[in-house]
Amino acid sequence: MKTYLLVWNPNKDERFTQTSFEQTSNTLAGGRYQQSWSAGNRKKMEKGSRVFLVRLAKAPKGIVAAGRTVSIPSSAPHFDHSKRIAGEMGLKVQCEFDKIVSPEVYSPLLVETLHEVGLSEFNWTPQCSGIEIPVKVAERLEQLWSKHLAGIATSHAKSIDDESSALEGAETTALRVHRQREASLREAKITETKRRGNYRLKCEVPGCGFDFEAVYGEVGQDYTQVHHLKPLGDRTAPSQTKLDDLAVVCANCHAMIHRGGKCRPLNGLIQAR
Repeated sequence: MKTYLLVWNPNKDERFTQTSFEQTSNTLAGGRYQQSWSAGNRKKMEKGSRVFLVRLAKAPKGIVAAGRTVSIPSSAPHFDHSKRIAGEMGLKVQCEFDKIVSPEVYSPLLVETLHEVGLSEFNWTPQCSGIEIPVKVAERLEQLWSKHLAGIATSHAKSIDDESSALEGAETTALRVHRQREASLREAKITETKRRGNYRLKCEVPGCGFDFEAVYGEVGQDYTQVHHLKPLGDRTAPSQTKLDDLAVVCANCHAMIHRGGKCRPLNGLIQAR
């Protein structure tokens, strides 16, 4: 599938502002968010195409979201309010964003950074959406985007650790912090595993290797379960969890690991035939 650049002008389009924090938290924790977007003059764009959304016209300028199209371009009322009131139409495509980095919460992948790493030959500040990104540039962009998300996950986990130590004692706060930390670690583990595994997620249990995307297609993309190799229940006091303490596993293996209330090791879980 080809990769395209979509453009967001926050001065004319107020999406990702009112509920930006909720959207950011949801997608960074593995959720998805559907939204129609201008396709510019692009009349042909295959369903399932990769898309990146760049925020322009207002600092900070950079890539703030990525996902895939779930429709082909079709005519719809123009996104610009004044043009829409005047009855103008435009081409729109329905997108499913798997990652949204709200500039109100985290820094986007800045346009300046894209220029600094040797991608300045591509125009990252076009006037309209639907610009096709060359294959080599798209491959490098995927790498930079994954690295950027990993950095966000690390920063998010650190900020939560700082907050946790400052808000000691309240049970409701402790539960919220625990869930946020868990989501951040899960996201960081998935990002690391994808980077090591050619952007695929395969079960790490020896002898399994199940790949949700390979079996279920688009609906299985970026899905997996993350297992704690060292059971949290064995800890007598709070302690640091590192990415090496986690493993990407499929649902079947995860169930067998914990069947009967146990936590079996990954090695030897699948019996040799």
